[in-house]
Amino acid sequence: MKLEECIKRIDKYMHSGDNHPRLVNIQNCADMNTICSHFKVGTTVFKDVADYANFDENPSESALFNDLHTITGNVFVTGFTTFYKMLGEQELKKLLKKLVSFTCSNIHVIVMCYQCDKQLNFEDARYRNWVYLVDGYTSNKSDLVFCSFSASILDGGDIVDGIHRVASMIEQNAPSRLYVKTNKSKNEYHHTLIDISEQSNAYGLLCVIDPMTSKLSESYGSMSQWEYALKKIKDLSSWSGYAERTFGGINILDLYLSKWKTYDDNKKWMFFILLKLFGAPNCGCLDIAARLSASPDDIIKMVYQGILEMSHSASDFWECYNERKELIQIIGLSDIQTSDYCDWVLQKGKEALYYLTDMSMRETNLIFQMLNDYHKEFSKEEIMQILKHIYPYLYQYLQPYDYKNQLLNQYFDAYKYQKITNCVASDFLALVEEQAQSRDYNRILPARSEKIESLDMAKTIVYFIDALGVEYLSFIMAQCREHNLMAYTTLCHCEIPSITCKNKDFVEVFENHGAVFAKDRNGIKSLDEIKHHGEEDFDYTNNELPTHLAKELLIIADIIEKGVSKLQRFERIVLISDHGASRLSVISKRENKHQMATNGVHSGRCCPKSDSDVQPDCVIDGDDFWVIANYDRFKGGRAANVEVHGGATLEEVVIPIIEITKAVADYEMKLMTEKITFSRRKKDAIIKIFSKTKIDDITVRISKIEQIISANSSDGHNFIVQIPELKATGTYFVDIYLQGNLIKGGLKFRAENSDFKEKSIL
Repeated sequence: MKLEECIKRIDKYMHSGDNHPRLVNIQNCADMNTICSHFKVGTTVFKDVADYANFDENPSESALFNDLHTITGNVFVTGFTTFYKMLGEQELKKLLKKLVSFTCSNIHVIVMCYQCDKQLNFEDARYRNWVYLVDGYTSNKSDLVFCSFSASILDGGDIVDGIHRVASMIEQNAPSRLYVKTNKSKNEYHHTLIDISEQSNAYGLLCVIDPMTSKLSESYGSMSQWEYALKKIKDLSSWSGYAERTFGGINILDLYLSKWKTYDDNKKWMFFILLKLFGAPNCGCLDIAARLSASPDDIIKMVYQGILEMSHSASDFWECYNERKELIQIIGLSDIQTSDYCDWVLQKGKEALYYLTDMSMRETNLIFQMLNDYHKEFSKEEIMQILKHIYPYLYQYLQPYDYKNQLLNQYFDAYKYQKITNCVASDFLALVEEQAQSRDYNRILPARSEKIESLDMAKTIVYFIDALGVEYLSFIMAQCREHNLMAYTTLCHCEIPSITCKNKDFVEVFENHGAVFAKDRNGIKSLDEIKHHGEEDFDYTNNELPTHLAKELLIIADIIEKGVSKLQRFERIVLISDHGASRLSVISKRENKHQMATNGVHSGRCCPKSDSDVQPDCVIDGDDFWVIANYDRFKGGRAANVEVHGGATLEEVVIPIIEITKAVADYEMKLMTEKITFSRRKKDAIIKIFSKTKIDDITVRISKIEQIISANSSDGHNFIVQIPELKATGTYFVDIYLQGNLIKGGLKFRAENSDFKEKSIL
């Protein structure tokens, strides 16, 4: 029957002389509440099952019937049918039969039954007349979860404290799952018609709320941590719901690691649990860290160390490497974690080089240690490819620079590589000895004084950098490219001996022409002080590794970065040096071979002249000084700490003048020969380049070919590049340079060898 019809029948019954109870079956809590609210007026009495039970105990059936014998008037009985479903169908049917057959002349009893249409189908047809079956939708079935732990964490939501309150909650709210704080056991209700599970702790209850919890080891959290999680999860029904509300979703957890330091211990633990459940699909490094972590403290540790589980040859290694570096920069570098990581990375042997970064001095020093220990087990090409990822500054330093002279190209390329690997090769020593005799720098390079006057010094700021040799030119050019600057270099030689007091004449020239010195006319001494005094544990007697180079590169990079702002006031920056310096002279550990009338000065690289001296072959007459041109030392000179100058090796005397300006507008260039055919036998490979803007003196670097090639042009627009070293069919990339500055990169052409009609496998 319809709800309205049922209400009319109940009302009629309550005003009749009929003393047979009425059993009213309701299918949903809304209708239950409607009927109860309608009749909860006047003297009508409502008796709930909880009224006949002690706290957290089953109800007393006998107490109910004793009460019904004493109460007069209209009485509604609620909750018994729902509670008796826990006792089993047989007990429920027995109760219903007992109620329907109960009679008492001074009372009208209305028993509210909840979803009992099956059990109310009595065999005795007489009883059916006293059963009212109300039509309506059926509320969700309610499951019970018995909980025996602190009720405080279950406050709010679909929770009751005590078994005696279960029925009322179900009939009034129809929760899909009802948590019951009780000391009762599921085993006490063997025949229950209601699904019952039980949990003795918050972890188990979380497994019920969100089954994904069962993927987690209970050991991941303490009792209090799981109880904290239960408070956060119970109203949201899932871990993903918590992730959505707190961190924006399960797929962007990596973005929230940046706030790690601001989280309290509970939030860190919840974040850890989310990572264990969902990982970090957008960040391989954090995903590995989540998999390897067993506690929140492990997350940061494994962000550092998780990459050690990967092979450096894995296809996604460098992607994960870069993610790790970015994460560490976001959360802040930890000295403790870095130190621990450096201890563990040594398990990789020579391959440890792949796993280091330039983010800390500890790791940077370890990079130099690896290069010292294992450079013979790598090719130079392998080391360069690794450094490109792990230490871009050192990679830029080692890049070849075109000094426009084969001797200088060969010499400084070898010099820089030996400096970073901390060795001196015998063939390089032979070249040093040869140059000590021939002194070719005098022939191929002008004196600095010859070039200074030709510089445009108007609106110019000068950075006089003491001891800046030409070994840093490739690094300086790379830094200029990063800041969108153009650099033009003039190579010169300084005066000997290569000491500051003999090489400061340019200062007065700049001042006389109105140029301004950055800092002051005495120059920037940072590089020179490192080379002389071994600051920050760079002293060779205590540390034989070239770790000072890291600081040198930072100093130079800082100078260029600061110089960018100067170009708002000035038209150009000039970097100039008094002399260079030699690291290899220090690490070659040559003895004091040469005894003169006076002791050596400047670590034995030169000494004051005397008429009684006999000039050795490797020594140059430098006016008032004898100057050594190889790696020997005059006796009496104190050994250098880090690097040395005063002598006449190429690294001491070859110096740059670097003019830096803002870059002009983009150069528009086109590769006219995107596909060429060549003969390896005839060495006739050429490509053609067109420049919209008229330019002069460009060079190109072609992938897979280890040399810089000059381009020829008769009009400044059309350039021809001959590539006799081209040998294989394939795709090649072209970078174009103007006076050492990269002005166009990534042009591409396809080459096919006509000799064998090769086909590319690509």
